[in-house]
Amino acid sequence: MTNVSLTDPCILTVSPTVIAEGSVGLLEGFGLSATAEVLRTPVPPPPRLQPTWQRDVQHFAITQERQRHVQALWQYGELAVFALMWTTLDLQAGLVGRCQRCFAPAASSAEDQIAAAYGQGSQYKCTDCFGTQFEGGFRALIVRPAIFTDADKNQSKTAKGIMNSESLGIETTPDFRIRPGDYCFRSTGERFQLKVPRRTTLRTGFGTAWQQAQAIDYNVLQASLEETTSVAYLIPPSQDVLAEVLGAYTRLPVDFSWFEVIRAPLIPAESPPPAASGRLQPSAVFPGNLGPADG
Repeated sequence: MTNVSLTDPCILTVSPTVIAEGSVGLLEGFGLSATAEVLRTPVPPPPRLQPTWQRDVQHFAITQERQRHVQALWQYGELAVFALMWTTLDLQAGLVGRCQRCFAPAASSAEDQIAAAYGQGSQYKCTDCFGTQFEGGFRALIVRPAIFTDADKNQSKTAKGIMNSESLGIETTPDFRIRPGDYCFRSTGERFQLKVPRRTTLRTGFGTAWQQAQAIDYNVLQASLEETTSVAYLIPPSQDVLAEVLGAYTRLPVDFSWFEVIRAPLIPAESPPPAASGRLQPSAVFPGNLGPADG
């Protein structure tokens, strides 16, 4: 550091962070010729602190909750068959084609010409598509544990005649997606048409709640009993095979892959990233020269 005598004439250049604009006259009172470089612009504030942070998804918590729910289904539920039917969404995705029986060439018959004109199948109880108008009828036939609420049949008069209606709730696993028009077959021989359910998703961190990554259960599926004259009773298996598959209690869950038919993804149109379930993700580089972000 250089020592400066206050009696010696000098020119003092001072940083604006050391001397303020009003201090120049004070130095001149001591016989100093002070040249102060004073910035007219305000000094920038210190960097803003990060107010919060994005919590990682807790994979262990999702795994444990799924295990508890599945354990409850296996302890207090029963086996059921779920028939997941084809829809127009599958047709648009290129997963299935039109039923060749319901959509025959237009010159075959008057019914086929009408079907071609209106874009609808020519018959309801088709043994090939089961009323869906798509090849095979169903995209998957799977066995899952389920818990059914208790309900009694209600007899009522409708435009179709005397109907024995019954509505109940079903809770099952979240590893497949239900759409309107899907069916559930019970060991009692009853077959239920399903509505879009309410899904339970566990959120343990920041991220999109994907069904594959964070869903815990389907609670509760709304189901309505189908009449024995419904097309639902044409869908395999027969009642004898259904009773044999669903009526066996083995104390430990068994593999039903020999019975199940899966023709398309059980949860269509989902590709969750690894971070959605709390797993490690590769480094990512964002636009704008923000640099890499490690997961």
